[in-house]
Amino acid sequence: MNKKRIIYALLPFTFAAIILFITYYGNQWYAETYGNPGLDYSYILYNFNIHVPFLEWTVYPYVLAYPFWIGAFFYVAYQSKEAFYTLFTMLIVLFLVSGLWYFFFQSDVESWRVTSGLFLNNNYLTPRADLNFTERLVISIYDAAGPRNALPSLHTIMAWSAVIALRMIKKSPLLPKIIIWVLAISIIISTQTLKQHYIIDLLVGLALAELSYWTLRKSKLVKWFEKIFSKLNESLNLNWDGTLESEK
Repeated sequence: MNKKRIIYALLPFTFAAIILFITYYGNQWYAETYGNPGLDYSYILYNFNIHVPFLEWTVYPYVLAYPFWIGAFFYVAYQSKEAFYTLFTMLIVLFLVSGLWYFFFQSDVESWRVTSGLFLNNNYLTPRADLNFTERLVISIYDAAGPRNALPSLHTIMAWSAVIALRMIKKSPLLPKIIIWVLAISIIISTQTLKQHYIIDLLVGLALAELSYWTLRKSKLVKWFEKIFSKLNESLNLNWDGTLESEK
């Protein structure tokens, strides 16, 4: 196996992770520190929102999102350099757009989470004492993520971006293709059934991911990022020329 088909993606991965950390957790810190509660967007498609059930077991695909993103990122890198840099560019742009939206139009899903039935007297500060393991895991996710940064849904954006990149790889083996599709859709659905997001958060996430792909797929920005990181990788002897073993 040509290890460079994977390790050339390490520097882009690190850069993307830093941008994600700043845009997501930076906005979360800002909202909490300066008391910006954000807006409750439940009124958009309200009738749909109130009919979404709370399913605590869907916390498991939600949690699997984190290793899934990393795995999908490097899988795309291994299969296609073109698809990888398109995905990378999409994510950078999407993280920045989402970060700006969170900063200027912060959202809030605290009242939505309360409807899960995990809290006493509809008080977000008092979880029930009789929670089972899965329900406690949901509470830990609530605590870690906070009720902010909901619109657009980054879980949706990142899951669907992986699907978009997979669509670019025409010769992807069937099993990885099935795994990525199933996990991505499960993660997206879980944003609703965990009361983490309203349906508008999901729809905007999907729309932004698709829009970014159709806007950026042939853009000079993709080539610019590829050029920058290829030069960095070449200086460290980490670059891959994009040639598959079957093409040699």
